[in-house]
Amino acid sequence: MSRDVQIGQALVELGIGLAVLVTLVVGSLDISRAWMIANMVTNAARDGARIGAVVPSTKRNGSGFITDTSGIKNQVLAEIRDVIPTSGFTVTVSQPTVNGVNVVQVRVDAVVPYIFKIIGPTFTVARTATFRDEGR
Repeated sequence: MSRDVQIGQALVELGIGLAVLVTLVVGSLDISRAWMIANMVTNAARDGARIGAVVPSTKRNGSGFITDTSGIKNQVLAEIRDVIPTSGFTVTVSQPTVNGVNVVQVRVDAVVPYIFKIIGPTFTVARTATFRDEGR
């Protein structure tokens, strides 16, 4: 085998190896970012539920339900906005009774784009946090 053929073969092998390596690194970055966003949304929903659970009676109606949940929603979105734009995020605050216990539930739903789109164009995040409602 001549030296030129060996150099050409080495360059082809290097190209294939680099393509595989770059794909793995970029895919790992996308998965890591998705994991981080899912954890961040979980923590933001939990913080929102905790805030809702201790809303004072002055901000509740006669039945003990929170009259204005916009502050809770804004707080949840503000925590998420520190890392990613929240244009596709939806925050829902509900106050059901579960097994005879009054609770505050905060649900965050979103469709988030991947950066490199190797795995797919988007992933969905849906997290719900529940705290016992101390105000009812």
